[in-house]
Amino acid sequence: MAALNLTRRWARVDDPVLRDRRHKDARAARDVADWLSWLELGGHAHRTLDQYERDLAVLLNKFPGKSLAEFTDGDVAFILKRWRNPSTRRVRMAAYASFFAWAMRTRRITENPMVYLPDVKRPPRKLTNVFTEAEVVALCALPSPNGALMRILFDTGIRKAEARNLRARDCNRDSGELLVLNGKGGKDRVVPMTARLRAALAELVIVEGINHMDYMWGTRPGGGTVIARSRPIGEGSFARWWAACITSAGVRYRNPHTTRHTFATSALRHGVRLERLSLALGHASIKTTADEYAHLTTADVAEDILLLERDEA
Repeated sequence: MAALNLTRRWARVDDPVLRDRRHKDARAARDVADWLSWLELGGHAHRTLDQYERDLAVLLNKFPGKSLAEFTDGDVAFILKRWRNPSTRRVRMAAYASFFAWAMRTRRITENPMVYLPDVKRPPRKLTNVFTEAEVVALCALPSPNGALMRILFDTGIRKAEARNLRARDCNRDSGELLVLNGKGGKDRVVPMTARLRAALAELVIVEGINHMDYMWGTRPGGGTVIARSRPIGEGSFARWWAACITSAGVRYRNPHTTRHTFATSALRHGVRLERLSLALGHASIKTTADEYAHLTTADVAEDILLLERDEA
């Protein structure tokens, strides 16, 4: 589906109903546009709205002649079956549930077709292969600036996109707070910094000559030797930086998001409460934290079993 303008406004009278022309003539197109405008007023991020429009576009394209009140649970089920991956299907189903719940709330329909559909089970969670303590030490011991940048990832659990957009001004070493601006969902949050991270950042700023407005991850324009920090590092440059660090540290490759899993797992092992961890990770719900990061390794379970044996002795 064609890319959409993420900064647009939905449902203005003098604007097209929806920017995707392939479903603009569907009978329910105006309802979808009104729903998106309603969500925007409620503070939903434009990226979320864009994805929701893409999800509902499949329904409008398949049944262009149906009004909002004419959609049945069978219609929705037919569409959801197109997404064969259970995880993807759960996410897409959430968009449809939101749309029809809004339609009920605003009295556009008298019956919600979603109530007749089964719950989509969450697929069994696979164990996350986090970095070991020795691997974290090796990565954080890399020469400047790489070791300190790795320390940011492992000690704060920020996402890759958040790291790419992190500026020196966002790292307040005096207060010990790292500010994440415009994180996932357009939300801001504050993450406490460890003492070792504060020390690493203090050294990094001095050694690398990083100014207040500079981005923490630098780039090398044209592949040269001069590091520029006036703009965020690109996706490709960040991937190359990450791969080079992994190779230099002699650590088995995992993707950058594994640093976030490692941070969360370490925090839980050291007794950090789930609700506090949820705030640090920037989750909208503690349930998300529990589902995504409150996993145990075989070693954790083995320790608990040993405790049982000691009690019996």
